Amino acid sequence: MTDAYFRLTIDEPQKLITFRLKGARSSQYYTGKFIETYAMIDRPWLYRRLMDHRQCETTIDFEDVQKLADHWAHITRGTTAIHYVAILTSDALTRARPATYSHLFPNQEIRSFTELHDALDWLLSVPVTPA
Repeated sequence: MTDAYFRLTIDEPQKLITFRLKGARSSQYYTGKFIETYAMIDRPWLYRRLMDHRQCETTIDFEDVQKLADHWAHITRGTTAIHYVAILTSDALTRARPATYSHLFPNQEIRSFTELHDALDWLLSVPVTPA
């Protein structure tokens, strides 16, 4: 699933999904792309996730964060493992937001980074969710 505004990469050996958001599409557009992606991946909770917002000009609305949290809770019901998400961004607001909505994702550890190597170092050091 790739277009000019949303690129998906799956590194199966590393169990890493990378989402690259670009441009200035609506918050609903990006949220829809996340949900579409999760629908096409068998057990997406088995992957670490990197959300690269460095070239994105849109802030994801809180309502869309809630929608994504609800969707994630639905597809991961019954799983108890911690899921790991790194948000890569140079935008101070996007970097600060995980602290305000982490309660919506109780089984996830979400961290924000400004440097790709720092995000990958962290993600690749955390355990892969057991099947």
